[in-house]
Amino acid sequence: MQPNIVKWRVAAALWMGLIFTLSSSWFAPQFSFDGTLDVFGMLNHVVRKSAHSAEFAILMVLCFRSLHPWPFEVGQAGFLAALISLTYAASDELHQSFVPLRSGKATDVLFDAAGILVVAFLIRRIYLSDSDEHRTKFLGSPPESAAR
Repeated sequence: MQPNIVKWRVAAALWMGLIFTLSSSWFAPQFSFDGTLDVFGMLNHVVRKSAHSAEFAILMVLCFRSLHPWPFEVGQAGFLAALISLTYAASDELHQSFVPLRSGKATDVLFDAAGILVVAFLIRRIYLSDSDEHRTKFLGSPPESAAR
C-alpha cells in the first residue's frame, strides 16, 4: 500500500469519527434545531442543511483520494467513494435515531447525498479537463493515467 493512500484513509476514518461524535448525545443539545436557532436565526435551516452537504462532500473527497490513483481508476474510485459516503450518511441517521435528543431523518440523507453528488460531478469535470496539472493536483492522477 502506498504511503499517500494511508494518509487519505486515515483522514477519511478520522472524519467519519468526527461525524459520529458530532451525532452523539454529547453534542445533541448544541446541534439541535433549537440549539442553533439563536446563533443563525432565520438562516438556521439553510445553515444546518448546508452543513450536512458539506460534511459529506468532504467525506467523499477523502474516500475518493483514499481509493485513487491506487488501487482504482477514477470511475471505480468515484463510484466506491460515493457508495461508502452515502452508506455512512444513512448509517449516521440510523445512529441518530437511537440517540436521546436527536432524530434520524431520511431527508437529511438527501442533503448528504447532494454534497456527495457535487463532488462526484467536480471529479468528473476535472478528470475530463484538458489540464494535466489539475488532474494531478486534485485527483492524484499522473497525466499518463488520465486517458479518457
